[in-house]
Amino acid sequence: MNIKQIHIYGFGKLTDFRLSLSSSLQVLYGENEAGKSTLMAFIHAILFGFPTKQQSELRYEPKRGSKYGGNLLLETEDYGEILVERVGGKATGNVVVTLSDGTTKGEEFLKQLLKNMDKSMFKGIFSFNIHGLQGVNQLKGEDIGHYLLAAGTIGTDIIVKTEQQLQKELDQLFKPSGRKPELNMMLQTIKHQEKDLKKSMQHNETYENLQKELHTLLEEIEHMQGEGKKFEKQLRKLERLKQDWPFIQERKQLLKRIEEIKQKHFPIDGIHRMDKLDEQLRITNSQLQALKVKKAEYEKELQLLAPNQLIVQNESRIQLILEKWPQVLQWQEELIKRKEEQRKWNEQISLLSRNVYYQEEDLKQLPSVDLSIDMKDKIRTTVKDNYYLKSKKDELEQHLEIEKNKQTELEMQCDRIESELLSEEEFRRLSDQQQTYNQLQNEYQQIQDQLKLIRFSKDQGKKESNLATMLFYLLFSGFFLWSLTTMHYLSMAGALIGLIVLSYTAWTNKNRKKHNHDSSERQLLKKAEKILDEMNQLADRRPKYEEQQNLRSQWKELILQIENQQFKFTEKMEALSEWNKKWKDNEHQLNGIRHQLRLHDRFSSEQLPDAFDILSELAKMIHNQANNEAQLNLLIQKVSKWENELNDLVQALGLENIANDEKIIHLKSLLKNEQDHRLLHREMKNKMDEIEHEYIKWLNESTSLKDALNQLLTDAGAEHQEEFRKKGKEHEEYLALKNSLQMLSKQINEESLKATSAFESFDVIENELLQNQDRVDTIINRLEVLRKRLAEVNYEINLLEDGGVYTEKLHEFYHLKSLFNMKAKQWAKLTLAKQMIAKTMERMKNERFPKVLETAEYYINQLTDGQYIHFHFKESGQLKIERADHIMFDPEELSQATTEQVYISLRLALVQVLQDEYPFPMIIDDGFVNFDRDRTKRIIQILLEMSKSTQVLFFTCHEHILDLFSENQIFVLNEKETYSMVK
Repeated sequence: MNIKQIHIYGFGKLTDFRLSLSSSLQVLYGENEAGKSTLMAFIHAILFGFPTKQQSELRYEPKRGSKYGGNLLLETEDYGEILVERVGGKATGNVVVTLSDGTTKGEEFLKQLLKNMDKSMFKGIFSFNIHGLQGVNQLKGEDIGHYLLAAGTIGTDIIVKTEQQLQKELDQLFKPSGRKPELNMMLQTIKHQEKDLKKSMQHNETYENLQKELHTLLEEIEHMQGEGKKFEKQLRKLERLKQDWPFIQERKQLLKRIEEIKQKHFPIDGIHRMDKLDEQLRITNSQLQALKVKKAEYEKELQLLAPNQLIVQNESRIQLILEKWPQVLQWQEELIKRKEEQRKWNEQISLLSRNVYYQEEDLKQLPSVDLSIDMKDKIRTTVKDNYYLKSKKDELEQHLEIEKNKQTELEMQCDRIESELLSEEEFRRLSDQQQTYNQLQNEYQQIQDQLKLIRFSKDQGKKESNLATMLFYLLFSGFFLWSLTTMHYLSMAGALIGLIVLSYTAWTNKNRKKHNHDSSERQLLKKAEKILDEMNQLADRRPKYEEQQNLRSQWKELILQIENQQFKFTEKMEALSEWNKKWKDNEHQLNGIRHQLRLHDRFSSEQLPDAFDILSELAKMIHNQANNEAQLNLLIQKVSKWENELNDLVQALGLENIANDEKIIHLKSLLKNEQDHRLLHREMKNKMDEIEHEYIKWLNESTSLKDALNQLLTDAGAEHQEEFRKKGKEHEEYLALKNSLQMLSKQINEESLKATSAFESFDVIENELLQNQDRVDTIINRLEVLRKRLAEVNYEINLLEDGGVYTEKLHEFYHLKSLFNMKAKQWAKLTLAKQMIAKTMERMKNERFPKVLETAEYYINQLTDGQYIHFHFKESGQLKIERADHIMFDPEELSQATTEQVYISLRLALVQVLQDEYPFPMIIDDGFVNFDRDRTKRIIQILLEMSKSTQVLFFTCHEHILDLFSENQIFVLNEKETYSMVK
């Protein structure tokens, strides 16, 4: 599964952010606060959900009011391209997964797509950063090995830490030989309490008898209390019945009167409704009479406002004529204007035709003349070329004359220098003499150098000789003084002889060296004098040689200049010839343009643009003249047609044959009068309709009122209003009795009402009350006796229990056993959890870890440049690292940098091994900042290899690392939220 595109609607500081991941190894570079961590958190959030508000993770909710969330475009092997979108909603957000065929899925499908992997497991395997390396550095001793083992099996040390925490909790609960754990301490306490409990149970026989009596007393007391409550309840019911007896008797009388009336159904509020309907019916009849009078008046007025049928039949024709009248006036004005314009067009066309010498026949042919933009551009270009060629001719002739004068001057200078040159034979003799002079000068310089060397050697030898002689003098003098002091005469004689021999030898060497140096110096001086004489003889010829040499150089330079000038002169001649050719072509083009425009040959090239503009204007005028003439004819037709329609209408209406404007005024007056009559007729008709509608409404109201009155009589079972009103009074009495009965029933207790049938009179109730009171008093006396004996038994039990010790001990013993069982269950759960974790780790070590180690060996070999070659996992669970010299190391014995490389090798190997089962992209956040440059290059090479099968997203804030990647692999983020795919 690869991430192809990222689109953030709003997440932290990133808003409307888009990113296309074109490379399988994508480097995302950005300085601090550029959004790298936000982008990583976004990927985790879209795949696994937003953190809830109860979690400690940041939710990255946008501060700018943008929509919370975004989407990832994923490329999968099973489903192709799918779009996973998650936005704010429920706790972890609302997710929609869109497949390539448009089908949408939900959270369950996304979990299936991610192989049910959660966020912590994904981070532990496929996402790691500098904190993982720092975790290695903060560990000590054998913890490093456990941490690396966890990194190679599940990618994180969470299970290892969980196992350690479980073991810690188990040790706090129980240890086989411990004393302080909770279960150990509780077990000791239970043993002691069991011994004390057995001692307290020896006096338990008397105690048990008292307990039985206590139980019997409590049961009898409970029974007597129940009987007492039952008789007290019966007593309360009789007292309540005694109080309600007068109301019950009154209720019987009310029921008897209600039965006597035997009231049938009567309409609710019937009398009032009858009075109201009578009043409404009187008002309705009055309104109907008034509406009949008004209706007759309106019918008379409608007959007076009947419409003129002749005007009605021709109304549409009149309106059409009147609507066109303002337009006809405009047409007439436009006719006048267009006739004037036609006259002006003719004058302008005649004037422009004379300017270009056009005859009537030429004007007819003008539409066929080419007056396009291409022709205008052709004229402009040709005339411009003509003007340019005219000015170019003068320039070419001037340049040709200048070049010719320059050539003549150079030839004169060359002739002058040739007259001053010596012959070749004389110049050769001067050259030979100059060479001899240079050789002598070199020899003289060598002799001077040799003389300096001889003089330097003399001075240096003198210094060295004097220094050696002085050293020997000091040595023999010291030896002589020592011999003199010690009275060794033989040594004294030897030292004296040495001084004499040393003095003689120094004098001899000095004379010999001086003689040799002087001899060599004299010979070199003689040779130098001889050479100097020869040089003086040749020195007089040197100025002449230098002068001739300068003249020959000047002559050669002039020859080259003459050749160049001849080439320039030839170029100018060729340019003039080319100008003549272009001039002829230009004249030919100008003649062709004059012919195409039907112009006379007397038109100069400068006049052609103006002539073209005149012809263009003339063509426009002719076109406009034709259009104006067509519009003029059309207007004449329109006006004539309207006048014919007007005359026909006037004749149909029987009007006099008058001027058009008077006809229009008369028609307007007729139409307006007819429209006013029609408006009044319509208003009157509307009023008539309203009256008719109102009359029908009141008529319906009258019918409804009569029906309502008949319905009241029917509902009451009466034939006329007097009988209805009599039944109404009886109904009011019935309602009053029912109301009194209802109020009386509220005062009587329901149970008293039910018990009435069991008693014939008030005296029977009094006798029953006295009998129940006697029973209650008997029960109270018996309870006093029982409670007294209960107190005595409790006192004796308390004495036996010694103030309650036995009971408390028994209670404490069973309570402690209950607590012990709860703690034991907790210990068993923790033990089972630890065993399950151990089995899981063991299975991973046996199945997954060997494959991981095999792959990690290749990576560690590459990272350390072959310095470390193998990983060994012992049966004891210990991890060993083998160096190239076959020495084994524990993880804690390695350097910090090597330990980090071991950790990274295991993490990368784990991703590679799980790739078939979990084909997810790998996300790395600055995991190699502690590596030197060589090892950084190696790890980048490994990532490039892994990216062939696994997508790698590498986040970094270190710019120097970018040099190790190609430009298309780098995406740059910066703090201003601008992004680019440049290096």
